[in-house]
Amino acid sequence: MNNRLIIAFNISKTYDLFVQGKGDRVSIYDCTRHYWANVKQTKAELAELVFGVAHGKVVGVYKPTSWHYVEYLNNSQRIEFEGVEINDSPYLGMDLSDYFYKTQNPVRYIGKW
Repeated sequence: MNNRLIIAFNISKTYDLFVQGKGDRVSIYDCTRHYWANVKQTKAELAELVFGVAHGKVVGVYKPTSWHYVEYLNNSQRIEFEGVEINDSPYLGMDLSDYFYKTQNPVRYIGKW
């Protein structure tokens, strides 16, 4: 991935609900951008790209333009981003299942952080 700084989010659960027409997410972008815990804003702001990954495959690629904290359930703070979708990205469809294999952490940093 050419040593780019990438954050990949496992969105399998919200993606499945979106595809089934359930849940409150209205797009793959919406599934990818919202409510991430344990991600520091200073580190996130270094990311060149953000991947939404469902069942090991990249289903969305975004160029983040800003990151900010929002209030989430029970007054906890979670981070989310605003960004631009890259519809013709060569990364779409890429298999990243090895990055998420046997882990419960939905966040992966790819590249030389």
